[in-house]
Amino acid sequence: MGLLAKGSLVRHKIILLAGDCLAGIAVLMLVTGIKPDTMPAWSLYFIPLVLVFSFLCEVYLPEQWSLKERLLRSVLAQLFTLGFIFILPGGHVDALPGVLKLSLLFFILQNGWQGIFHKSNNARVFAERLIVIGTGATAENVENLIRESPGKYELAGYVRTPVDPVSVEDSKILGDIDQVVEIAKATHARAIVIALTERRGNLTADKLVTCKLMGVRIIDYPSFFELMTGKIPVEHITPSWLVQSRGFLITPFIRSLKKILDLVLSSLLLGICLPFFPVVALMIKLDSPGPVFYFQQRVGLNGKIFTIYKFRSMAQDSEKETGASWAVENDPRVTRFGTFIRKTRIDELPQLINVLKGDMSFIGPRPERPEFVSQISKVTPYYAERHAIKPGITGWAQVMYPYGASLGDSVEKLRYDLYYINNLSVFLELLIVFETVKIVLFRRGSR
Repeated sequence: MGLLAKGSLVRHKIILLAGDCLAGIAVLMLVTGIKPDTMPAWSLYFIPLVLVFSFLCEVYLPEQWSLKERLLRSVLAQLFTLGFIFILPGGHVDALPGVLKLSLLFFILQNGWQGIFHKSNNARVFAERLIVIGTGATAENVENLIRESPGKYELAGYVRTPVDPVSVEDSKILGDIDQVVEIAKATHARAIVIALTERRGNLTADKLVTCKLMGVRIIDYPSFFELMTGKIPVEHITPSWLVQSRGFLITPFIRSLKKILDLVLSSLLLGICLPFFPVVALMIKLDSPGPVFYFQQRVGLNGKIFTIYKFRSMAQDSEKETGASWAVENDPRVTRFGTFIRKTRIDELPQLINVLKGDMSFIGPRPERPEFVSQISKVTPYYAERHAIKPGITGWAQVMYPYGASLGDSVEKLRYDLYYINNLSVFLELLIVFETVKIVLFRRGSR
């Protein structure tokens, strides 16, 4: 469906970021002039800094904040921006009046246009009307997804089929599948979601073709679920859905681009962090007996086993009696210093060496242990598909869902992993990088 499709989980972030970028350019031109030779050095930092700090302060999560909370986060982003402007070259005290004026104008313009966008985006008048083919539990899920994301879509009603069970309200059933063309016209529907609990003997293809030629989009349930949640419902997809999907096409160009990104990010981060490795090593040795590094087998690209490198965060021989086991909240095996490095993700920094070796990617599905892969594969379809790309230090599942600690968690993370593979793009890679920075700063999701 695409990252910019209506209802997409990241669509709002993209639009808000783009709008703020234009707002920044506008106030920059207003305050400093449009001639490059008249622009002070500090003005070059303003737009990148204010966008980054607005993102890190979560200004672009409007559905989670009240107006007051959003304004406070916007102010916080401005303060961080001002602080960094004066740290960087060219940000001397004489520039303070101009910087304050620029910051104030941007604050007003940012919150003004975002307020208008939120109001119009959540208004029912702009919601896209759709009808659902199906009357069972799957069809009900569509209504739940719409209810959880107001302003994106409006449910006109359901279309009954000969075989699908009926669990929706009778008053919301608009007619039978043979009448779908007339129903689409009468309701002014812009989309039809096929959400059948019983798929056999339900559809009339020629009627749907007529609807499509009328300009009505035909969306299957897995694609609609993916669009609204940022994950793929593995229990509802089939091999034919995977084959016909526009995604899941990992070309040599994409692999080469990811390799370049891996080398650049891992080399840069390793160069910054390497001088601190001896300090971490000393703290580990002082905290508990045992080696500094922890070596463990994980499953990589195409199911190949490799050795992952981590700073040791658990007591030595912590699995000697229990064998391979999931990490849990407040895990007693974790040492005192281990708790800190797990919360801050410092324990994962040696994996940068795995990236440089080619075992891992900077971004990708989390590498699992062979024992867990064997367990999960027995109960979860399409788990092997996540091994189509290299595992990553961070990834879409890692930033969207807490640390996996059970088979159920692994299934949920698989839904995010498949979404990532299906929508692999430069923008999604960069989004994951920034989300990872935010998670590390706020110490979320680790165990």
